Amino acid sequence: MKAKKGGKGKLRKAVGIALCAIIAFLAIFTVVSHAVFRRSDMATAVEIYFRLSGTKHKFADPDACAAFIAQRGEAPEYSLNASTLKSGVEETAVNNCRVYTLTASDAPDFHVLYLHGGAYVNDASVYQWRFCDRLARELNAEVIVPIYPLAPNHTWRETFELLQALYTDQLPDDGLPLIIMGDSAGGGLAVAFCETLNELGLEQPDQLILFSPWLDCSMSNPDIANYEAVDPMLSAYGLVEMGKCWADDLELNDYKVSPIFGDVSCLRNVHLFVGTREIFYPDVCQFHSMLESANIASTLTVGQGMNHVYPLYPIPEADEAFAQVCNLLVQ
Repeated sequence: MKAKKGGKGKLRKAVGIALCAIIAFLAIFTVVSHAVFRRSDMATAVEIYFRLSGTKHKFADPDACAAFIAQRGEAPEYSLNASTLKSGVEETAVNNCRVYTLTASDAPDFHVLYLHGGAYVNDASVYQWRFCDRLARELNAEVIVPIYPLAPNHTWRETFELLQALYTDQLPDDGLPLIIMGDSAGGGLAVAFCETLNELGLEQPDQLILFSPWLDCSMSNPDIANYEAVDPMLSAYGLVEMGKCWADDLELNDYKVSPIFGDVSCLRNVHLFVGTREIFYPDVCQFHSMLESANIASTLTVGQGMNHVYPLYPIPEADEAFAQVCNLLVQ
């Protein structure tokens, strides 16, 4: 009995020490977050959440990454719970894919084609839907969100066919501004599709607004290594593996999957948002420089101390980014 009691006492002591260590780490991390990055408590909490959630493990560990990709291949068909949104929602079908249109009135001021991110394997998240809902309500925009085919069961080809059909046959031709927005993989998809529009002889959208776009599936920029540790969500290894699934038989440096290697001179009015604590930061900065060199109107908003797709999260810094998006659209 004494031995058992002693064992329980040691266990309680070990748990207590671990909890104290965790609390100390969180306290130090929060102080550093405020002092160095000057970011809000909510932004700090978002990074802590992702560091503790194991999200990065799915990208960094080969076995976990392979299991995750296989799991996504067996995921059930996506279904939107429209009751969580405050704007009106209409569902249609294009190329056998569902397309949702969010509106707050019968007379919108803008048309927004929104391409969600998720490393080309994940469905749209609640944060992406909330952002689109906010666009519809606060900007009186018609927001069109296609549920495009995802890897590993599908590739870029089916999605490009969907977007071309949507762009040429389904989007309203009423003279209102057309904006394409995208985050992460959806941002890269938006750029690649716009580069394809040039080949097809089709007009570019009025604006291209991108949040942390994934511009290079090969992750070949040597500066990326400097951001591997500070990014709490993503890792280059997993991104390359998921990029291979999406690219199918294309080389990873083909512009259709890695638009940073495409002809950027055809683009117009490009606006980029990126954080300094994310793995895509080097490529987004390089892409902005490429646009400027090609004399393309482009803006770059850098969220100091911010993480991947920070404008989508419920943090004060996201409100600032949303205000900037509003200013871009009403210019």
